[in-house]
Amino acid sequence: MLKTIYAAFILLSFASLAAFAQTTPTMTPAPTMTPAPNLETILTEAQKQSEAYRESFRNLLAEETKTFEEFGKTGDVEETTVVKSNFLVYQSGKNEKVTTELRNVTEVNGKLVPNSQQRSNDFLGELGKEKTYEKELQKIQNEGSKYDKTIEVYGFTLNEAVVLNPKIRPFFDFKILGTENYQGSEVYAVSYQQTKKSPYVLVNEKPTAAEAPSFDFKIDIPGALKNADKFVRGKLWIDAKTFQIWREEQELVVQSPEPLVVLSSNLEYQSSDYGLLVPKRIFVTFYELKKQKGGSRFTSVKDTSVNFDYSKFRQTNVEVQILDDVED
Repeated sequence: MLKTIYAAFILLSFASLAAFAQTTPTMTPAPTMTPAPNLETILTEAQKQSEAYRESFRNLLAEETKTFEEFGKTGDVEETTVVKSNFLVYQSGKNEKVTTELRNVTEVNGKLVPNSQQRSNDFLGELGKEKTYEKELQKIQNEGSKYDKTIEVYGFTLNEAVVLNPKIRPFFDFKILGTENYQGSEVYAVSYQQTKKSPYVLVNEKPTAAEAPSFDFKIDIPGALKNADKFVRGKLWIDAKTFQIWREEQELVVQSPEPLVVLSSNLEYQSSDYGLLVPKRIFVTFYELKKQKGGSRFTSVKDTSVNFDYSKFRQTNVEVQILDDVED
């Protein structure tokens, strides 16, 4: 089965692709807070910053390096694939509310993709011929993942801390774990765990049509566990001054009867020249649930991982083809 995460597929109101701004994006300034804000205040302000991140992020691009590792029975890496791409946010020409992650692959395992610039120009032209935005998005996903083998991961770069969305939060329990020092910044460490089934957290289910962020996981689960409870849990590191997200750890868990991790993701952010924290590294690991010998219990074994590394982000230039490198 193809392992897929459409993490945080979201409908947003953006301007048209041709109108990518050259002005410096700015985050919504956080209001002056009391020395010790309560949990609800921390979550609300962090959610505002996450929305501002998505609005600003549409003006930026970077080089992305994806490293795939496949693990053998001994737990050692048996095969590695490295895919380099130009990454930017694309707004659908068919639906002004829809945006997605567009990747123009330039190199695979150290070998340049022939005529990558011409191919990108031709590809953008072909997108305009699609009749619906669903077909447009599928074409983009197929193009960006053609070298990705058994894994497709979308949405993590464009969207951060989706769990903070007001429609999703009621399905989770949040707790302040305390304050920490993260790379020289004081942060609030906040844990979260799903407490009930949510239409915004889907595991091998048909996606909803709601215009809200959602997690959509397509992943192998043994037949004996298909009806077991599945939930998402994780932790956020939130800047105590700006309420921006420095880091997020997240797990998809199957109850069997103890919690078994079937997927984990770690998202790290870095400072930028634009007043917002931007992706630095995203690490996603898929696990296989195997039945233990001589019993009915299962264990979680590392199967495949994909690591996204990003260069320094920079602004788009409307005078350059949308997938061209921008000169510094």
